[in-house]
Amino acid sequence: MKIITNIARFILITILTICIIAIGTIEIVSSTILDKNYIISKLEETNFYEEVYNLVESNFENYIYQSGLEESALDNICSKEKVKQDINIMLSNIYEGTNKKIDTSEIEDNLNKNIDSLNVRNKQNSTAIDQFVKHICEEYESTLIHTEYESKINNVYSKVINILDKMRTATIIAIAVDIILLVIINIKQISKFVQAIGVALLSSSLFEIIAYNIVVTKVDIAGIKIFNDAFSKTIVTIIQETLNRVQTLGIVTLIAAIVLVIIYAIIAAITKKEKDILTKE
Repeated sequence: MKIITNIARFILITILTICIIAIGTIEIVSSTILDKNYIISKLEETNFYEEVYNLVESNFENYIYQSGLEESALDNICSKEKVKQDINIMLSNIYEGTNKKIDTSEIEDNLNKNIDSLNVRNKQNSTAIDQFVKHICEEYESTLIHTEYESKINNVYSKVINILDKMRTATIIAIAVDIILLVIINIKQISKFVQAIGVALLSSSLFEIIAYNIVVTKVDIAGIKIFNDAFSKTIVTIIQETLNRVQTLGIVTLIAAIVLVIIYAIIAAITKKEKDILTKE
């Protein structure tokens, strides 16, 4: 009977460990990568909006040199506020499925006004200038990393959120049932219950800390390059902070495990002392 009880205890501790790791991972991912407000805060923190604006201006200048037009044609055709608004529109498309389009009519109108003020348009170059304006608008969208796949990304995002919600509910239920079963198994020895919880927390904390150290030592996170420097910088910041949260969770869980192990040791010592006294009597 004792062997069966120990096997059951081991299985329950293993399940509890997996559930603790799962719920921690779900909450970290949900509050970082899958949270639009978190992403926006990171964009602000890393000056993403301003850097993208500077990149837009730089790319415009490359086109103006090729066109032969004066640089003044690009004066004030786009603002930092518009860049920020359009990036946030893209985020809404991805996270909320709003499916809004990036409006480049403002840039087009301003550019045409500047070109007209230079009095360079004629019948011979009118088509070329129109093409130039079109390319500038396309370059703007491209620099923002605006793609036609935002709605598809939102579909995947919605499915992931739905799956994580179900996983969260199932994990919480599993933890509750697991703890109840551990209480039943250890109803006569509360110290064993405390020990079981402590072991589960210790195991999950070690997994999180080891996983963190493996990733930071094996992966050159700071060297990640995606699309452009501004985007890469933000992605690196998000990944590093997410990993730091995993490490923090591991440390907090480890401290909780140590506290429970100490409590178990104290209870076990008191119980042993009481048994010794009864034996002497």
